Amino acid sequence: RAFAAIANRPPVREELARRGIEIPDDTWFVGGVHNTASDRNTFFDTQDVPETHRAEWDQLHRDLDQARALSARERCTRFDSAPKTSSLRRSVRHVEERSRDLSQVRPEWGHCTNAVAVIGRRALTQGLFLDRRTFVISYNPNSDPDGAIVQRILLALGPVGAGINLEYYFSTVNNRVFGCDTKVPHNVTGLLGVMEGAASDLRTGLPKQMIELHEPMRLLLIVEASTDILGGIYGAQPAIAELLDNEWIQLVAIDPGDGHFDLFVPGKGFVRWDGEPADLSVVQSSYEYYRGRRGFLPPVRIEPTAAG
Repeated sequence: RAFAAIANRPPVREELARRGIEIPDDTWFVGGVHNTASDRNTFFDTQDVPETHRAEWDQLHRDLDQARALSARERCTRFDSAPKTSSLRRSVRHVEERSRDLSQVRPEWGHCTNAVAVIGRRALTQGLFLDRRTFVISYNPNSDPDGAIVQRILLALGPVGAGINLEYYFSTVNNRVFGCDTKVPHNVTGLLGVMEGAASDLRTGLPKQMIELHEPMRLLLIVEASTDILGGIYGAQPAIAELLDNEWIQLVAIDPGDGHFDLFVPGKGFVRWDGEPADLSVVQSSYEYYRGRRGFLPPVRIEPTAAG
């Protein structure tokens, strides 16, 4: 909210422009909060949105509401107590109600089932159903000839993405030791952590109720960038090199030119992937694909006009 207020001030934009950061005149910032349990978005200072932007703002609200409803219906497939229905309204109501229910030990699954992170142009993943297992980070290699942007992305996503993935990994393989077992008897202690009941050691890791659906694996990081760019980042950033050398994450480079894959192998560097790509099945909608099915689903391509 503070950033939006500052970035909307003309003197600030003028100073940023002098420093080489151009914000288009027709851009307006709005601060907000996304509640990941209810999927509700709350925005601040909307009364300040210019009249010239009102139509776009209203359309954005409609789009977000639609996305929220579709997401709620998809999330309900993994909640055992959720209605398995085509009704978007009913799905949203269930997701909201469980997010406010203090007796609900599974208000959301968080980053459970995460397996892959894709850094690249939207065209790489657009139209794909990835079963809520993939972090998607928008990046255009053609606008980053020296790799400065992707380096900043990797310095943020590498430790954070690996941390999220490994937290779920270790909490899943041994929940009592590396996780914190069931959350039912947990008590918040000193605003520092949780303990079991009235007296125990502070528990670390994730509770059983957050990892019951998880399939432990190391994060597969797919980056649309040349091996020269990524190799330079590997050599210059010890934090990235540590993750790769110790195989805490797996890295695949997609060449921006011809789209071939190179796999990073510790001790060898990038090695050309010579496997055969699998053909993806095509379905008309994600709902028709996941409806009535359980477990992890393979990726498919969504084409609303597809036959069948």
